[in-house]
Amino acid sequence: MFKNINEKDKKKLLSLLCLGGICLLSLILVSSLEQTEATSTNLGETSKEVSNNESEYINQNDLEERLKSILSQIKGAGDLDVMITLDSSEEIQPAFNVNSTSEQTKEKDPKGGERTIVTSSENKTMITSSSNNPVIIKTHEPKIKGVIVVSSGADDPLVKETLYKAVQTALQVDGHQVEIFSK
Repeated sequence: MFKNINEKDKKKLLSLLCLGGICLLSLILVSSLEQTEATSTNLGETSKEVSNNESEYINQNDLEERLKSILSQIKGAGDLDVMITLDSSEEIQPAFNVNSTSEQTKEKDPKGGERTIVTSSENKTMITSSSNNPVIIKTHEPKIKGVIVVSSGADDPLVKETLYKAVQTALQVDGHQVEIFSK
């Protein structure tokens, strides 16, 4: 079938067939990812979707409320307030579908000269769910910059030390990042 085609045209045809195969595999991969996303909740794996910029604010408030709740249970802590400052915001890594192609052509001229031409391209597309939200691979939680606890029981050195250690343990922060004040 390809007997009448010269070598250069055969290489181009082979490259086009390979590119078509890569595109076909990409389409199969994308459709299988969508099916996997639909059934992932059955397997216990969940995909996060980016809804809006409020997630950082909500997470910080939730963390403050959880810390306040646990610290208020410490004997002698009394009435308290908690403030947590973050060094950075939450970092989200979305999933991408990457298609890259590379073609190498060698040319020879009649005088014996030779040159090689390399052509490559890359197409990167963000993978989205059925609701057009990006599929998230990984989320890096924000780093805690500092914590302030204001407690009515912090006048007692033992209570103050207990609150100090509890904050360090709960948030896995260094001592210089925690301050305890009395109300």
